[in-house]
Amino acid sequence: MNANWGLRLSRWLIVFHLAIALGYMGLLIKAALEDLLWQADFTAFYTGGAIVRQGQGSQLYDLDLQTRVQQAILGPGRMFYDGVLPFNNPPHFALVMAPLSLLPLGLAFWCWTVLQVGILVRVVQRLRLLSTGWNPTERWLLFSALLAFFPLCMQFLHGALSIFVLWCLIEFYLALRQDKEAQAGVWLALAAVKPQAMMFPALVILAGRRWRALAGASAAGGLILGVTSALLGPSIWPDYFHWLAVTSSYFDHFGVYPEMMYNLKGTLTLLWGAERASLIQAVSMGAMIAGAAGILALWVWGRWVPHQPAFDLRLALMLTLGVLLSPHQNPQDSLTLVLPVALFYDYLRRTGQPTRPLTAFLLTWPVLSLMGHFAIRDRLGIRLPVALMVVLLAWMGVQSLSAMTHHKRHKVLTRDAKG
Repeated sequence: MNANWGLRLSRWLIVFHLAIALGYMGLLIKAALEDLLWQADFTAFYTGGAIVRQGQGSQLYDLDLQTRVQQAILGPGRMFYDGVLPFNNPPHFALVMAPLSLLPLGLAFWCWTVLQVGILVRVVQRLRLLSTGWNPTERWLLFSALLAFFPLCMQFLHGALSIFVLWCLIEFYLALRQDKEAQAGVWLALAAVKPQAMMFPALVILAGRRWRALAGASAAGGLILGVTSALLGPSIWPDYFHWLAVTSSYFDHFGVYPEMMYNLKGTLTLLWGAERASLIQAVSMGAMIAGAAGILALWVWGRWVPHQPAFDLRLALMLTLGVLLSPHQNPQDSLTLVLPVALFYDYLRRTGQPTRPLTAFLLTWPVLSLMGHFAIRDRLGIRLPVALMVVLLAWMGVQSLSAMTHHKRHKVLTRDAKG
């Protein structure tokens, strides 16, 4: 009876999640009909592509140039709050966007959306491979929860890069699990289109002394750097890093709104206010450095065995911590949490631990995410998704300590038995 009841409940949850996903489609169509889709990250991407296509790529990070080009693209009556939504991405991404800028902005957005749908299909396929051994109901719950996860809706509304970064991180993990370390490095280099997303994973392969992965990342990164420098000029990369340093200090300026972010920086902004920006920056940077040191220690002293559940747990912990401590984490960027969540569930499953508490926790996440964005907002002094992230991180931390204690006890017993 209980098993049948659980199966019926799971099916209803799947249907409920799919209904939410259909609602997201309706929201996207509504935004299109009300001519709101130009207010998106994609407009900044398109602007960068247009500058490169017009032969001015060497001045890509000139804010005045970006403003003139973007306002010409948008036309009369359309303008962002500060006059421009800057192109903040690496220069090679502007090369990718240049062909799309040949199309009108609206048509280019929909072509970009079709490409994103294709990537989403690929993500689901790779999650299916990751969840080998799960029963069909568990898999459907994972897929439907992904589709109902509000950051996915934000991803499509903004035409963002989060789904691509999630795909890269999944491929990075699968390549490590299959001992294809050089390939994992290449995927990590591709994920660097969002530098904050690949920072902690890069520390993992460095601390784990995975030289083939580092070589793969270096080769792919070197190729990207060389081709971009040849096409846009050798000064383009110094210009980009200078631009990153400048924009990292923005608060409520040029599309950077820390209080909306799902990370530590956003939480501190809610608690202390943007007027204490310098202190928030210092504390956030200190926490990120401390987190990086912890990750290095965890992977320097831990065993590198990709086929063992403990590897998945440590990777899930690292990815979740990376999201929380990221210096720039808009709501759509937290879509990458899908991977650590799946890894943590798989860890519990493979180690024979109860999965129902985690299942219940995660299946309510899509609804709680919606409530946090539209109803609760900042009334708690912390974004609800951030609170959920902290709970998940603490849960993973307890499991990691338990696993380490068990491993040490096993080594002692083995040594005593040999003695």
